[in-house]
Amino acid sequence: MASHPSADSLNLIFDADDTLWHSNIHFLEAEAAFIQLLYGRGLTDHVEIRGALRRHELSIIADIGYGRGPYVTALQRVVLELLPSDHHQSVQLEVERLGARLLGRTCELLPGVESTLRDLAQRHRLLLFTKGQPEEQLAKLERSGLRSLFNRVGIPIEKDATTYRLLVAQADLDSSRTVMIGNSPRSDINPALKAGLRAVYIPHPHTWELEHEEVDHGDDRLLVLASFPRLLDIF
Repeated sequence: MASHPSADSLNLIFDADDTLWHSNIHFLEAEAAFIQLLYGRGLTDHVEIRGALRRHELSIIADIGYGRGPYVTALQRVVLELLPSDHHQSVQLEVERLGARLLGRTCELLPGVESTLRDLAQRHRLLLFTKGQPEEQLAKLERSGLRSLFNRVGIPIEKDATTYRLLVAQADLDSSRTVMIGNSPRSDINPALKAGLRAVYIPHPHTWELEHEEVDHGDDRLLVLASFPRLLDIF
């Protein structure tokens, strides 16, 4: 169960995808399968395919946010853009099957996540702050068995300095005692620091390419850890 924090407790805010559980590897595997599908229909320029996919992804994200459902919609739009109309129906059926596999995949917890969170929850207030489709993210959280450890769950469309400041105000957090923990420089680390929080960066080998940014290693509010269980050495 989530703890009742003491006066000296910290507010530890966690990202979910590729911080608590594997996620982007599922997208990479779906993308590889999709490219192979289009190869079978005569499209062999993977740069063109990936370029079209990124365009549609970003367009959909701007409208409805991140998630597996929106990603499948992007795949469907690429089919309509790049393939002749006589291929649309059959390929869309294959994309639906590919999408169903992606949507149904269980997100495996990263090593040491559960035991680390249970330990931290005894001493600190834990919050989850992860972008995506609310229904999808909440379903993954419930399946993970971790829901009871978090005092608060937030699922914004985007995570920037403004949304972090809003979270601080809504959750009545002391910025000086609040730490954002995640794998994404663009969404977890840099905007949290800009909003006046501390941050712990835990790199993941399959972080989405659009989440990559430089981090300021000279900022004394930033800590970089090699693995999630190392949090117990700090907190």
